[in-house]
Amino acid sequence: MKHGFRTAMAVALSLATQASWANYSCTGLVDYLGVDQGGAVVVALKDATPIHKICSIGAQGSFFMLPTACKTVYATLLAAKLSNRSMTVFYNENGFTCGALPQWENVPGVYFIQGPN
Repeated sequence: MKHGFRTAMAVALSLATQASWANYSCTGLVDYLGVDQGGAVVVALKDATPIHKICSIGAQGSFFMLPTACKTVYATLLAAKLSNRSMTVFYNENGFTCGALPQWENVPGVYFIQGPN
């Protein structure tokens, strides 16, 4: 019985650890910030990420973040850009790194921002 419990716990911890590998963050000055014709917030962090779409102020679509939260994200990124302070953007994406995000594409897994730092 003990052996079965230990095995189950080891498997559960292994799966939890692997799931956390999918999350990462990128930090830098807000180098580019805009909103496209569909309402997607477009951002690039200097020396950290290419220009990419992180959420939409219009319709949620495939993004994790709701439009209401996205409006706050845009305002926070704008404040960071105007004050020349860095931001940290947290992603839940498998297969990407900060520098390898798809340029000018939707990156729907943004779930949290921190800053201005």
